[in-house]
Amino acid sequence: MAIDPYYTDRRAYTPLVQPMSIRPRRSSSVSYASSAGYAVDPLRHGHGRGGFGRVLKFKRKGAFRAGITLGEAQASVRLSDAESFTLQDLGVDHRGKIYVNLRWPGYSPLNYEIPVDGFGGYVDLQSLARRVGRAVSHYVQANVIPIHWERIEMQHLEELSIGMWHLKLSSQ
Repeated sequence: MAIDPYYTDRRAYTPLVQPMSIRPRRSSSVSYASSAGYAVDPLRHGHGRGGFGRVLKFKRKGAFRAGITLGEAQASVRLSDAESFTLQDLGVDHRGKIYVNLRWPGYSPLNYEIPVDGFGGYVDLQSLARRVGRAVSHYVQANVIPIHWERIEMQHLEELSIGMWHLKLSSQ
């Protein structure tokens, strides 16, 4: 039997197997730094400033649960935490507008451009609710949705991206 010069060493090599507990663990570090000026608020469920998924609830002052009817929105009902959102929190563009996506099951979605105003850098939430309510009533009329507008409740706005919001609606 001829021996190949490449395999001159006849020792058997066994693979080195280590149990999982002996192997050193990879280290990772995570730091949770709070954003300056961004308070923890039960009405804002976001991932910090610039993060998506924030929620802006429409809640009557003194009510136990969120949600206002279109009639209440158009009558400028007093809302709780009305002065707690800044223009930057809503992602208002340079023209002072946000985009609201409206959907109703079985109908095509529409995006509405809603002007946002405020003073001192804070958003007037009653005015925003009134304008969003007007957009919802237009959407219901344009799609000929067979529901009375007093039965439609605006629950909250969810941030999809900067300046783009989705309105959560429900019916009574």
